[in-house]
Amino acid sequence: MTMPLTARRPWMIAPLLCAVLLSGCSQDGLADAASPTPTPTAAPSTTPQAPPAEAGPAAPADDGGPEASFRTWLAASRAPDAATACAYMTPALAQRMVDEIGAVFPGVTDCPSMIEATAAFYAAAGQSSETVVELREETADRAVLHVTYSAGSCGLVVLQPGDGHWVLDERSDETC
Repeated sequence: MTMPLTARRPWMIAPLLCAVLLSGCSQDGLADAASPTPTPTAAPSTTPQAPPAEAGPAAPADDGGPEASFRTWLAASRAPDAATACAYMTPALAQRMVDEIGAVFPGVTDCPSMIEATAAFYAAAGQSSETVVELREETADRAVLHVTYSAGSCGLVVLQPGDGHWVLDERSDETC
């Protein structure tokens, strides 16, 4: 007895969606992002120096760290709580994902509609949001996690400091 195509469709869509979500985040420079380059240190100087140039935001304090931010995003993306999930992604990552998923699913036109659509697909497929998260690197301006989903997909998730929490950025990439 074979299962009708319509009954199998959620199981076919979920792995595809995982691949799109992680690969939609890829960037050619990920190898550079995941392997830090040592920076030389200068000897102390007694001459006054100009104040440092405006830097990006510092690592969020007391937010639970990059793993907690990733788990907050994951829970919000599955709930769906589009406002929270979108707030935990950089605009560049959100737009890249919208573009790629919107090419397959025309109703996806912005971050909230993407979160709602993907949450519906995961729910229809009965796919668990259980993950194993390993912190690979954390500096003041970047964190790298290795995430393995219970369905078998995995990838590197790169985060950067955001407004009071870490945010997933476009340097993330599917690795298996």
